[in-house]
This record gives sequence, C-alpha cells and structure tokens, in this order.
Amino acid sequence: MKLYAISLLLLVSLLPLAGMAQLNNGGLNAMFGIDADTRSNYMKFGPFPGAVLSDDWFSPSGSGNNVIDTSSASTYLSLLQSGANLTFSKRMSQLLYAKVNGKLWLDAAYGRDYVAAQSLKDTTTFTIAAKNGDDPNVWLGGLASTPTKNDLVDVYAHMRRDGLTVYDSLWFMTGITAYGNAANSYYDVELYKNSFGFNPASGTFSSAGTSGGHTEWLFDAAGNVIQTGDLIVAVSFSPGSVPVIDVRLWVSQTTYNNYYGGALTPKYFNFNGSYSSTSGSYGYASIVSKTGTTAFGSGVANYSGTPAQDTTYATPWGTANNSSGWTPQYQSEQFIEVGLNMTRIGVDPALYSTLNPCQSMFSNIFFKSRSSSSFTANLQDFVAPLTFLRPPVMDFGVTTDTLRCNHSTATVTLTNNTTAGYYTWKPISGGNISGANGDSSRLNVNQAGKYIVSASPAQGCPATKVDTIVVPVDTARPVASATAGLISNTLYLYGGNAAASNYPTAFGGSQGLTWNWSGPGGFASGTQNSTNDTVWGTYDLTVTEKRNGCTAMASTTVSAALFTILQLQQPTPPAPAESSEKFGVSIGGYSPQSLSLVVTTPKACRALLGEYTILGQPLNRQEASFSRGGNTVTIPIRQTGTLQVFALFIDDRLVWSQKILLK
Repeated sequence: MKLYAISLLLLVSLLPLAGMAQLNNGGLNAMFGIDADTRSNYMKFGPFPGAVLSDDWFSPSGSGNNVIDTSSASTYLSLLQSGANLTFSKRMSQLLYAKVNGKLWLDAAYGRDYVAAQSLKDTTTFTIAAKNGDDPNVWLGGLASTPTKNDLVDVYAHMRRDGLTVYDSLWFMTGITAYGNAANSYYDVELYKNSFGFNPASGTFSSAGTSGGHTEWLFDAAGNVIQTGDLIVAVSFSPGSVPVIDVRLWVSQTTYNNYYGGALTPKYFNFNGSYSSTSGSYGYASIVSKTGTTAFGSGVANYSGTPAQDTTYATPWGTANNSSGWTPQYQSEQFIEVGLNMTRIGVDPALYSTLNPCQSMFSNIFFKSRSSSSFTANLQDFVAPLTFLRPPVMDFGVTTDTLRCNHSTATVTLTNNTTAGYYTWKPISGGNISGANGDSSRLNVNQAGKYIVSASPAQGCPATKVDTIVVPVDTARPVASATAGLISNTLYLYGGNAAASNYPTAFGGSQGLTWNWSGPGGFASGTQNSTNDTVWGTYDLTVTEKRNGCTAMASTTVSAALFTILQLQQPTPPAPAESSEKFGVSIGGYSPQSLSLVVTTPKACRALLGEYTILGQPLNRQEASFSRGGNTVTIPIRQTGTLQVFALFIDDRLVWSQKILLK
C-alpha cells in the first residue's frame, strides 16, 4: 500500500498538500518489526507475517530481544488489573549503545500515561490552547478531560543503527496507543536537544532551549549543519490506512527564508514550503529527503478485517481501552507504529562533517496528541517528558588482574554502568596483549606492564575517556630446603622453610605453602615432614607458595655411605619442630664390648643410641631417658672388626653420629 506523508501545516480550511513522503505498509527495519505488534521474533501485520527473527518492544515468550525493560512488570500488572490509574516510565533493557545481534542500540523509552476517562484523573493534559510552534515555557498542564481518540495510554521510542558503527543507517522507531480507536487520531513525537521537563505541582513546562523555548538548527553557507536542534515527527492516522508523517526542524524565520527559495540550500534535505510559528522569530519547518520521497521507512496500525479477532499483544502489564478497560491486548486500530530511516531523511549527525558523528542529538522526548490533522491544532493530552538520547557517559569500572606463576594470562575487565562502550588498547612499559572479546571490554594480557585504554560509545566515535591500567606480576618464590634422618630403620624427610618463605612483598606475605615430595620406588607425599621405609636414593621436594603458585625445589640424596657422611659433615638436620636447643656429646669410654657416651642436655628428654653398619643396617638400639645436665649412656657392641656408625637421637632428632672402626 502506498502512503504519502502530507505536510501537516494545514489551515482549518485544509490547503493543498505542500510536500509528500512515502512509507511502506509495515516492514522489518534494521531487524526491528514495524508490525503494529509488540512481540519480538514475530510479525503480525505488514509484508512478513508470522515467525520472523526480529527485535521488538517486548519478548513475552523470552525467546527474543525486548527493547524495553520489563522489571517490576508483575507489580504494574497487579495494580492496573485492580483498576489503578497510574503513570510510570521504563528505560531500555540494555545499556546505552548496546551491541545486540549486529545492531547498535542507542536508547529506548516507554511511558504509561494516566487515562482521562478513568474518573478524570489524567493530570497530564493541556489546560490552555497550546499549539506546536509555541514557546513551550508558556504551556500549562493539569487535570482536564480529553476525547478518547486523543487520550494517550502507551508511548514508545527507540533509536538504533543498522550495524555496529555510527556510520550505519540511523533508525527511529516509535509507537502510541490511545484509549479510543473509533476515529482519526493525530499525535506528535517531539525531540528536544536540550533539557525539557514538566512540573506536575505547578503545571508548568521548562525548556533549556534559548531560541523561542527551543534549540534551533544552524547551517553554514555551504548548507552543512553546524548545530542540531529540536525535531518533531507529526503523525496522522485514519482507521484502515497507513499512518501519515511529517518531519519538521526548529529553525529561525531568517534561516528558513535563506534556505527555502533563497540563495542557500541545505546539503542533506530540503525544506518543502511548510513553516509554522506562533512564537515570533522561530518555528517548525517541514523537510523532505534529497534522495527522494520513498523508502523513509514503515508505518502500520493493527487494523483487522475482523476486529473481534485481533489478538495484538500489548505489554507485560496490559493496557486500557474504552471497550473493556484493562486488557492484555490492543483492540483493533489502537496501536500505531512507525519506523523512520533518519539517515535517508538527512537527519543524522554522522552525515555532518562539521560535527561529532557520535553526538547525542537529543535530551528528552515528548509525546502529545492534537485535535486535528493541522500541525497547529490545539494540543490535547501528553505524556510527561521522557529522558531519551542524552549524551552517553563512559563510566565504566575496572577490575584488574595480577600475573602469577600459576596464572600466566591476566584478565582486565571493564564493567559498563550506563553505556556499553567500544574500547581500544595500547600496551606500554613491556605489556603484551594476547586476546580480547568483541568490544574489547575484556582483555587478556600475558606480560606485566601498563595498558592505555581509550573508550568511546561505538566504533567510529572519538574517545571520551582514556585510562591507564597497570597489570603487575607476582613471581616471588618461597624458600625450600630438604634434609633426611634415619630412626629405627625409618627414613625421616624434613621439608622447609615456612618461616623463611614469609618475607614481605608488594602482594603481602606468604599465604601458606604446600609440600610435594617424590622419590625412589614411586614415593610421593604431600606433607612437609614425611617418613618412608629405608629406601636409599634421591628425594625431591617442591615447595609452592599458595599466593601465587610459585615454586622452589630442594633435594636430598640418602644412602648408607652418603647418609653417614651427611650426618658427620653437615649440621644436624632440623626435627619436625625446629629448635635452637644445644646438646653436648662426647665419647666417655670404649671397649670391644661397649661404647659409652657422656651427654649434656638442657632439659629432661628421651634418647636412642643406635649402632649401624656402614650400609645403614641397624645392629643394635639402646633407649634411655636423660635428665637435665650430664648423663652417661652405654650401648653394647654387637659386631667387631668392621667400620660402623654410631648415632644418638634425642626426641627423634639426630644430635650426634660417628664412624668408628671396631677391632
């Protein structure tokens, strides 16, 4: 079906059309369904009915991408079902500038308005003869009645790029529902560049625009846009027909005169002869694309040949109409939806070489209804201004990581708070990048150093925040030592040193050690001090610092001969409980039948005097108890004529050994 968007500057007498613009009868625009239905992955009206991969306002089945946040839906549902007349707004379900299925979601907003028909409790209606083209600071709003066809209930807005860069086509999706659907309806979607608000207590509006209460569009002599301003999309709808749109920009009378019919021409669109102003030197001028009057986008309403069978899904909290009050569905012809290719129309900051292609063109969006198709007809109902497309803020948080012996790849994670950014990284001071996710908000590095991150809202945007992130490395190693002792034909392995490993570092002291022994015959142990049968060979100890996984190694080799030499030539190995106690040992007497030792001890203790072959085989053991001071102990000699080893253990710690050639 062909649709011609008439210039809505119509006098009460309805002058001939001043310009035309054509919309398709519904469509799939930038993967968003303009189908007069709010369900994702489904198209109800238009050229592609049925199951279609598509985004939409809501995802009732949970299988698609819903543009509008649905948190607290059950609360709103309960209130509205019980007859509550309330207003609330919802933001986009994703962060600003989110990248979803290859599309860049800039922002979205939903507003639920009071219903005037419900006990005249709509306090957001115009209470004076307000018109488009006025200075909005003179408008007044408050409690009033309004025709059901003008009584707004649900309003929607969404802007996205048909791709992931700021140079992909810019699409604006919008929709409204009114309480009644039996007649023609007319509404405006007005976008303010600077802050615009409504005070419900006083009923007054406030606009930060300084040009007749608005912000004007400015051009240079070549027709380039050098300042963007306020914009309005006026929509007219007749039941059974495709919506008719009129796109207008706020300009001064001088600008309009110079660029329409004058010596100058805008570069990316044309003024078409419709200019409306009630505020003096400024007004809204209608524009059309230089690329033609077709393919502006799509528009459709949920028109059904059998209205009673129209099952158009509304919202998760339902809606309202003048036939049934609260309902989970829109009645036929109640929901009007439009999708506009703003790039083709010529309203896209990425087109303007003199401006930042990533600037947010608007700050607030304002939905209002009109009494007729005339652009300057009296305004009726409105939804309190919604925040929409304010400048994105790169307010990400940073979680850093530390390279360690057991963590060779560190991860730096940027957590977006309000805006999903696009990041580029540069390593300095020895850093090296080994990988990243799609938008580089998560970076993998394998070398310590400094990394500079530049953040922007999207690819093609200049960086708006630069940060330096340091990735440190913790490779401080523990201290390992390994010694061995032989008691009663049992080999004792002593590992350390926990105290020496607990030294200060930039990452704190030791968080504990693990010990792993390995040795001959498949010996393995995970305790610091271990025992084994008398199996000679080399025992390896690996000490690991729990904080960073760094290791140190030590080994001890034990055999009959080497064990004897070890005991004779090295300091006494520490017992499991390290001690600084000193013992005095000397030979008190010797004969072929016995050996006597004189032992001085600092405390009472138990002792073991052993006789061994040079191969470490035990020949005799003599147990004794010592008192503090001097003690004498004698052990019988079992074998003569050979080189033997005598050893004294006190409290399981070797304190003396001696090789003696027995004759």
